[in-house]
Amino acid sequence: MILLSRDGVIARYILAFCFFFLSGSELITGNLATLSGILGTVELATALLRYSPVYEIFALNKQKTKLHRSVSNYNPALRQR
Repeated sequence: MILLSRDGVIARYILAFCFFFLSGSELITGNLATLSGILGTVELATALLRYSPVYEIFALNKQKTKLHRSVSNYNPALRQR
């Protein structure tokens, strides 16, 4: 599990506050306000848990790419005897 840095947590608190402020002060209404509230909840949860699933997905993708490169570089014709 990849944890967020202190700066990442602070940034997520600020984003959560902005999303909640936009929907709570009725600067945006309707479906956009609903989406803003959901995004605020997600950002608050990631800040409180110090965990971001986006970083986890990025790390898995990076690992898969490394594995793919090592398999694709293999050429049986160039094998040492």
